[in-house]
Amino acid sequence: MVKTILDFFITQIFQTPAYFMGLVVLLGCLFLRKDAKSTLISVIKAVVGMMILSIGAGQLKTASQNVIEIFTMRLGLTGVSTDMWTAVYAYIEELNVINMGNVAMVMITAWVVNLFLAKFTPIKTIFLTGHVAYCDSAFITFFLYKVCGLTGTSLFIGSVLTCAVYWWLFPAILRRFLTPMLGETPLTLGHNLCISGLLTTQLARLFGKKEESAENLKLSGWLSIFKDSVVAYSIIMSVIYITIILIAGPEIVAKKAGSTNYIIYGLNQGLTMAVGVYVLLSGVRMFLNELIPAFKGFSDRLVTGAIAAVDSPVFWSYAPNAALLGFLCTVLGQFAGVGLLALFGSPVLAIPSVIPLFFGGCTLGVFANAWGGWKGVIGATFIMGIVTICGSAGLAYVVGTNFVPGHSDWSTLWLAVMFIFRLFFGVRA
Repeated sequence: MVKTILDFFITQIFQTPAYFMGLVVLLGCLFLRKDAKSTLISVIKAVVGMMILSIGAGQLKTASQNVIEIFTMRLGLTGVSTDMWTAVYAYIEELNVINMGNVAMVMITAWVVNLFLAKFTPIKTIFLTGHVAYCDSAFITFFLYKVCGLTGTSLFIGSVLTCAVYWWLFPAILRRFLTPMLGETPLTLGHNLCISGLLTTQLARLFGKKEESAENLKLSGWLSIFKDSVVAYSIIMSVIYITIILIAGPEIVAKKAGSTNYIIYGLNQGLTMAVGVYVLLSGVRMFLNELIPAFKGFSDRLVTGAIAAVDSPVFWSYAPNAALLGFLCTVLGQFAGVGLLALFGSPVLAIPSVIPLFFGGCTLGVFANAWGGWKGVIGATFIMGIVTICGSAGLAYVVGTNFVPGHSDWSTLWLAVMFIFRLFFGVRA
């Protein structure tokens, strides 16, 4: 009975961003002793806001994925998958076959440890991105099994402690570098972009000045229409996608477009990006308006000075133009990275996928803009694109798998950690 209830909570609440955030807001309101009416309004708005955010993010992902897959087919690329969810399912399947570790139990236990660490240490980060926590639990459990040969209780404890420390410590390290953007707002990033986010901010400083923000570019005449993020996304993404479509040709595009004219298909995908941005930003505003006040309840009653580590799209609203620019430069960087891997005869070729391209590129673009303006976005995200795809190939080689998570923390921090683990504790030849 207890296991059934726990499984329900993990699979239906914790892994569903909208419901998990609704639960967080509910607890915050209860800690603040809000009346029932105000609590109900806050919870509903938080849940709906997260659902709107997820719908917008889903539209962005789908539109990007379609065109990137067309481009990949045109280039004839094959190799290691860098799609996060593909890796999750592959890892869990292998762990289940050999009966090594319960990923859901790793996640919930690690999150409880995260709460204790936040409660009893000076670092007050609480990781609130449930679906990312689930993925991390699968990745860490799989890597510790494959690289170190851990099994049973040692695998469970090692996975729990590794996840808990990562969720608690690294978002806190990144937080001080987000101050130019967030001020004193009790937020930080709860995603696999923390160390890479820090690296991005420092790279951005080398390329530009934060005063030259991508959001404040001086555009005159007709160019002034690009000050509107919806118009900018519509025109820029439509032009880029139609160009890719033309390069790919109607025969390849037809595999995705069906009976739709291939140029119209490219236009549709570009405009869908604009729709997704508008929907996502609307959801972010609604969600944050409820989360930030409610989270004060956690700070007052549960963890004094608590900092919420939240999902990456939340930050795009701070600099939507920089997010777009970061995505575009990340795409260029990752495909340049593929070229470098091929040029130097790498034994592993990693293939770009849409989740790290879009969610990583947009987020790192916003962070880079806060420290280096638009020039910093271009330089830093292009370099991080190369680092991410090359690091993904390295991680696949070190771990011995054809599937890797793809986000840039796995290509930097975790690549280094797993290399050291393999060097000293490794079971692979």
